[in-house]
Amino acid sequence: MQIHRCRFVDYVPQAINAIEFTPETSKRQYIAVGRANGDIELWGVKGKLVYDKMIPNVVKGSVETLAWSHQTELTADDLELFDTNVEREAAKKRLVERAPRLFTAGLNAVIIEWDLAKLVPKAIIDSNGGAVWCMATNHAQTKLAVGTEDGHIRIFDITDDKLMYQRCFDKINSRILSVAWSHDDSTIVTGSADSSVRIWTASTGHVVARMTLPKEGRDPTLVWAVTVLKDDTIVSGDSRGHVVFWDPIMHVSLQDFRAQGADVLCLTADKAGHTVFASGVDPKITQFKLFIGSSPAEAISTKKKSLPNKTRKWQLSGFRRYHTHDVRALAVSSNAKHNLLISGGADTQVASCESDSFPNDNPHRQPCFPPVDSIISVAPKSKLVLQHEGCTLKIWELGKSEPMPPHMNDTMETGQALQVYERQRDLLRMDLNTKTNILSSTISPSGALIAASDSTGPKLYSVTRTGDSGEHVRVRRVKEFPPPNFVPDYSDHRGVTQMRFTSDESRIIMSTTDGFVSIVDISQWQSGVFETVRRHCGHRSTKDETETDAGCDNVPTHPAQARKMTPADVELRTITNMAVSADGKFVATSDSNATIIVSSVTGAHSSVLPSMQKGKVDSLPTAMIFDLKGNLVITTASNLIFVWDVSKSCFTKWTKEHSATDIPRTFENFGDCVSGIVTNPTEVNIVYAWAAGHITRIDLSIPPGPKRAVLNIHKRKDIEKDILTRFLDEKQAADKRSARHIIKRKKKEEESVDGSVNGSARMDIVVESKDARAEDSVVEVDWTKSKDWASTYAARLREAGINVNVPHNFRMTQRYQHLMHVSFIDNDTMVVIERPWIDVASVLPLAYHRHKYGA
Repeated sequence: MQIHRCRFVDYVPQAINAIEFTPETSKRQYIAVGRANGDIELWGVKGKLVYDKMIPNVVKGSVETLAWSHQTELTADDLELFDTNVEREAAKKRLVERAPRLFTAGLNAVIIEWDLAKLVPKAIIDSNGGAVWCMATNHAQTKLAVGTEDGHIRIFDITDDKLMYQRCFDKINSRILSVAWSHDDSTIVTGSADSSVRIWTASTGHVVARMTLPKEGRDPTLVWAVTVLKDDTIVSGDSRGHVVFWDPIMHVSLQDFRAQGADVLCLTADKAGHTVFASGVDPKITQFKLFIGSSPAEAISTKKKSLPNKTRKWQLSGFRRYHTHDVRALAVSSNAKHNLLISGGADTQVASCESDSFPNDNPHRQPCFPPVDSIISVAPKSKLVLQHEGCTLKIWELGKSEPMPPHMNDTMETGQALQVYERQRDLLRMDLNTKTNILSSTISPSGALIAASDSTGPKLYSVTRTGDSGEHVRVRRVKEFPPPNFVPDYSDHRGVTQMRFTSDESRIIMSTTDGFVSIVDISQWQSGVFETVRRHCGHRSTKDETETDAGCDNVPTHPAQARKMTPADVELRTITNMAVSADGKFVATSDSNATIIVSSVTGAHSSVLPSMQKGKVDSLPTAMIFDLKGNLVITTASNLIFVWDVSKSCFTKWTKEHSATDIPRTFENFGDCVSGIVTNPTEVNIVYAWAAGHITRIDLSIPPGPKRAVLNIHKRKDIEKDILTRFLDEKQAADKRSARHIIKRKKKEEESVDGSVNGSARMDIVVESKDARAEDSVVEVDWTKSKDWASTYAARLREAGINVNVPHNFRMTQRYQHLMHVSFIDNDTMVVIERPWIDVASVLPLAYHRHKYGA
């Protein structure tokens, strides 16, 4: 197999400015990651982080802070509205079942609430005070406190799906950099750019206390972060690199730590308020623990309901460097099912670890690019590579290697590089005129058409190559696309989350943010004629949606059968994956609710797949493909593999026997979820699953193999070589001992005169064991019984995780790292696109310089 190993894709990830967990009352746990360009990523928290979707912001947007809200209690107005307890309980239940709400703000002076399903702003309101530096919801989830450039704290009412300005606090002569609520919501604590930490009364908007920090030089100290613990202790982090713990009653400093070498930019604390984490420009994450007497408070609280009245002191208990550049965001989950510590910053990577095991636990770093197979697409016929970034499209042409003589195929070693006679070419960089950053893009198999979409709708472009070798590219927008009816008139959302061309380029299939799967005939695109063939509505399964879709008659529209869905299911539903069969007859789509639907491209038929992991939360599909037999292969967030027989509408025998129980543990427990699946046209039963750190060859015609098998083919070779070397040394030593024994026995037989020695008699001879020779111990060996060396060798391999009696399935290679895309462009010809971290780091801003002794 030939592999095009490409590292020319120059994707530049954006810095992370904010990270926040959903409230613990939310049934679905997410973290929101705000990027410097305004894009927001949603990651599901399912034991590990699982990438779900990206919300594109406006071009050159900004996210400096974000906040979640999930109201679960009725307000005073609600209590008056509902007369009976039954009505109140029903209303409260409706609140609990709702999805959490996400708010963001930045330097553009607006506060946005996002529609998490449609991926567009749900409400926008002006901050009325310039740039927004900080934002926090109260613990009742009813109010939003916003700190602005003009020195005001403004309160917004967010009850009952509102986002409404309520009041403004007293003005100070400095911008508000950080804000936090007390646990009873009676006070608000802020940090500002005038060396001060202030305590405000939430009901009056007046300052009740001001704590001043010392300056270093003439410049005032900037209080970048504040948080309030469960016992109302106030913690601040400032530009001196200090973390200060404040007495909430006496308003004096309790303890002051020089925690960082430079500015402390972020703070977070666990739910109990016994552990605090801090980080900043100096990218080490510092942990502080509360000690009561000589014991950690967390150890005492697990044994007693109330903490004893002893001396309380905070101690700097550890630190680790998980990042290379500034850490701008920290978050600790407050959910009982997981206790993750999440961090991110200027190095663009999301790092996670168990907060209980910090600082001893090594973090898992997510790739600096979204781990999904949608940023890059490849045109196999023309060997073109398309990548989108922000509002820009980029196209490269793959290089070419010297033809390899047929007789060389069997003599070349694995991994041997071929001579390249024509390098890759950078053909196009085009900035699109879009309102938001690009949501999705794709290129046709021949490379003649490109489709891209932002949140407002898709666009189609024709690609024409000129010149002797096609080095010049001309791109023209096809203005007649899309046809107006590719979504119904009653749908206000035309953004496309996934799009694919069929292999014959006669149709394009698009999934919209409103849940429609639209099939558009593009066979006459050169004449500007487009026709919406049909719409599948399988993901729109509420009663109201099915009734509305059934009444649409301008285009063949196939409504779904109504299914029971919670309000959260509807409010979080976005189609996130799509696969089209090679013959163009079927399309498979999956959404954020783990619903997978296989629909006919040419007809009305569609089928909803049954739940793959009933009762488990990690069944979210991460990748799908139709294999060469036409079966749908699916991977889930838990790295399990399922195969759906489309013709029989059931899971295959392989899936029923192996998927739930027999997937090798190394593959299942791999830190990264599978990002994509590809097939080689010459291997019928084989699929290749890939993630950021591996490519794994899977044979779906044989069992997965031993649960504890060593999958990495390079590691297997090293293990086999090591065991074989030691085994041959041992066998050689045993052969020498056996030869000496035979000579000695013959000599004794010759010297025997009375014939008492019978050659067939058993002789027990004590010899020195090779393994125990250093310890002067001996073992008894019966030389009349020959040792089964083949069985011994096989047993030792089996103990090391290599079973020679079972075919090696799930053959994994980790030679390729930081993978952005993998696909086949021809028979036995694979394209592997990497974005090495060292290349990303070279374009990042300078990191904090630590003076090292002797340097």
